Amino acid sequence: MNVHVAMPAFNEAEGIGGFLEELNTELAPWQPAFTVVDDCSSDETSQAVADVAALGVAAVALRNAVNRGHGPSTLRALSAGLDSAAPFIIAIDGDGQFAASDVRRVLETLIESDSTDIVEGVRANRNDPWFRKSVSFATQFLVWSKTREMPPDANTPLRAYRRDALASVLSRVPGDAMTPNLLISVLSRKGPLTTRQVAVTALPRRGTSEVGTTWGRGSRLLPSKRFMRFCLDAGRQWFATTPRQG
Repeated sequence: MNVHVAMPAFNEAEGIGGFLEELNTELAPWQPAFTVVDDCSSDETSQAVADVAALGVAAVALRNAVNRGHGPSTLRALSAGLDSAAPFIIAIDGDGQFAASDVRRVLETLIESDSTDIVEGVRANRNDPWFRKSVSFATQFLVWSKTREMPPDANTPLRAYRRDALASVLSRVPGDAMTPNLLISVLSRKGPLTTRQVAVTALPRRGTSEVGTTWGRGSRLLPSKRFMRFCLDAGRQWFATTPRQG
């Protein structure tokens, strides 16, 4: 096994099985293994992972005892990637919003460049509502405020890491971080690590709903109360947190 895929998921039973199969096929030359952290889903996300594993995909679901949120679930998945001892770890959300071929290109870019520690997938053609685009734009300035660099996709959930690079940044991210990907964007730019970016296509979420259940069932034109509360809480945590330097 040469690559481990770390994947947080919440209520993704409809699409995660097919997503795992596609990734397994595209990443076959590197003998991929998958850890899905099921954030206490109310659907059959863990069972969908088990069904794919029964077909021969090296996938396991770790279910949180309570819903902890995307940030801590991402960190748990990344920690499992480190525990696997794989030399390369890919982080990607379980909603299937990336093409498996793009994930492969991100990994190949990392492997082919000995001087690169982390490769970020920069999402293009995103069909997000205005308030999500506004938040994404704001995250670029949040990272700039700490690094004086403006990342093209500060909060991308698609990244490929060399094992040592992931260990370095993960050791400096608080375990309760609500936005670990933003903190990683900062840490990867302030330390001795080198990053590269690869343009990837943003796809609709798999399943019958393109928005899923994470932020509630509100209008696509207006943010839900849950989304607004998350942004406020994450903002307070961000300004109270200074990433530790290694």
